Amino acid sequence: MFEPVFITHGGKRILRADYSGVDRRDLLEAFGATGRVVTAEPPRSVRVLSILRADLNADAVAALKRLSASNAPHVLAVAVVGTSFWNMAVVNIQAQGRTDIRLFEGEQEALDWLASR
Repeated sequence: MFEPVFITHGGKRILRADYSGVDRRDLLEAFGATGRVVTAEPPRSVRVLSILRADLNADAVAALKRLSASNAPHVLAVAVVGTSFWNMAVVNIQAQGRTDIRLFEGEQEALDWLASR
């Protein structure tokens, strides 16, 4: 079962949401679970590491865009590690004005960047 968890890296609290292996039928609920955790936090306080290696479909991309929009007030920074198709979805979100999202090839680099924020 998917569960986003807070970890500490470089002295900073980071929400790690690893969607790897989440069945595409369960992605919408997984995004919802992440959203509930993020929106329970104070504005501009959450650093999020999203690992997006799950199977992709149009509903999942739409849900990711909704998650991004609803979480924006609470997010300080988002680092995304994912497959090339997920990266294309994230680039689309960036194009809509989200400057707090950055793409990475590996988790360590993403965590280091989040800890620097």
